[in-house]
Amino acid sequence: MEQHSKRKSKYALILVHEKNDGTIKKRTISSVAVEIAAALLFVLVVVITCKFVYDSIIIKEARKEIVNQIVTINNLTDENEALSVENSTLSSKVAVLSETVSKKTEVEDAISQETIENAMPKGFPLSGSATMKEAEEGDPMLIFTASGEVNVITSGTGTVVSVDADETYGTKIVVDHGNGYQSVYRNGGTPLVKNGETLGKGYILFSMKDDNKELGYQILQNDEYIDPMILIDING
Repeated sequence: MEQHSKRKSKYALILVHEKNDGTIKKRTISSVAVEIAAALLFVLVVVITCKFVYDSIIIKEARKEIVNQIVTINNLTDENEALSVENSTLSSKVAVLSETVSKKTEVEDAISQETIENAMPKGFPLSGSATMKEAEEGDPMLIFTASGEVNVITSGTGTVVSVDADETYGTKIVVDHGNGYQSVYRNGGTPLVKNGETLGKGYILFSMKDDNKELGYQILQNDEYIDPMILIDING
């Protein structure tokens, strides 16, 4: 049996170069060098391809990240605008509330001041005209003699603390004004209020008739009698 030995084929790359003088120069590159060059070229192509693919992926991810950031920025911008509108609305509400509170405080202060003023026993203790004189002896007291049928009224807001008999006038009513002042009304008529009753300014205590024309009026400050003329408003 014949055995045929296989021979490995070989090839070479021949480079031909013509010089200026017309001579031709040949240069042979072995197959090994060609294979090495081909391998290097293949590796270079693979590397360039991989680099291109990698760069494409990086660029794609970067674009995706940029898009996401743009979306986030737009969302944050919308939220910021919404918050600005809400803040403006809240600021307006706060301003309105502050103005309301300020007006309420002013009204409350005015009411409080009016309440304090009304509690001071400055009012005239009769609903009509009368002559007036000061008591000549005893504690300070004004004596009013009515010129017609008038009513004895409170000189300020307060609470009735006593309705008692009076030796000289018949009945004595004491009104506590809650500020250290008390007003005392002495008259011979029938009392129209009772102990513990809260009264407004100008509330009727007695009705003065033809046979009952005199009122003894006094003021106490911290349980001490003072001259009623210090506080009384003759005109009102």
